[in-house]
Amino acid sequence: MLILFGIIIASISIFILFLYYSLDKKISYKDLNRKHVVITGGSSGIGKAVAIEAAELGASVTIIGRDKNKLQSVVDEIKSRHTIHSYQKIQYASLDVTSDYKSIEKCFTELEEYIGPIFMLINCAGMCICGQFENMNVDDIKQMIDLNYFGTAYPTRYVLPGMKKRNEGIIVFVSTEAALFGIYGYSAYGAAKWAVRGLAESVFMELVGTNVRLTLAFPPDTDTPGFKQEELTKPKETKLISGSGGLHSPTTVGKKMIADAMKGKSYSVFGLTGHILSLMYCGTIDSISQVLLQIVTLGFIRAIIILIVLSFHKIVRDGLKEKASKKHSEKDD
Repeated sequence: MLILFGIIIASISIFILFLYYSLDKKISYKDLNRKHVVITGGSSGIGKAVAIEAAELGASVTIIGRDKNKLQSVVDEIKSRHTIHSYQKIQYASLDVTSDYKSIEKCFTELEEYIGPIFMLINCAGMCICGQFENMNVDDIKQMIDLNYFGTAYPTRYVLPGMKKRNEGIIVFVSTEAALFGIYGYSAYGAAKWAVRGLAESVFMELVGTNVRLTLAFPPDTDTPGFKQEELTKPKETKLISGSGGLHSPTTVGKKMIADAMKGKSYSVFGLTGHILSLMYCGTIDSISQVLLQIVTLGFIRAIIILIVLSFHKIVRDGLKEKASKKHSEKDD
């Protein structure tokens, strides 16, 4: 028995040592002094919060969006209400990130010529329209794919060659917990964010051996203008399912997202649910602790997720019964 126990301990130790020497070492940054940070979707919500945090950390910041008035307002707010240094440039660029790649390439090239190489790209541009898939407007489906996926893919496609050439840089993708498992009412939106997650998981491997890092964030429901619009289209079932996680402030979410990226984390998750889902479904090796937790707890975590999903199924079934009862009452009337 002692020999068997010794073999097990030795095997675990060898495995941990193998992980330690095989994984790329984390690159951590304490500040963003004199770095150029670009944020898409920076005129409101999480994007605005991230822009403010980047400026506070010493970065020159470019926020990107379509509404020039909103963009100018954020630039003015950062300059007047937050501590910035004389060497920092705070500016905006009016750009539709769903436009053709050449337009994005031209805009980003001009930004780098004016301020300098993009050290950090944070892809916050996105939108959500909820609904059962068979009832979704096909134009809304396309709009969500264009903004959530291509609005992340195109800017990332531009910055990657330069970052790899300089052998430094950080990219942040903003996904959602609905990209980890399917949720009623998020069919079209979830598919767009699954595409973002899929792109991230592949780019993670393409960055192995370099000092360029990518962080994939799964923010919870956040009190933003976009979330308020999302609420207008949410079916009752979706509200009951997604509302269990509470509502978070964009400042809290933005600060944690940028802090996780600067620590070199592959995943930025929020709350117990986010941690559980990322352990279960995220495939990239982020750290030794992540791997060991997955090995030890995946069976238990899977059981928990099954119970959660079945509780969601009950919400959907109750919704069907309620609709059927309402339809029956209307016929009787």
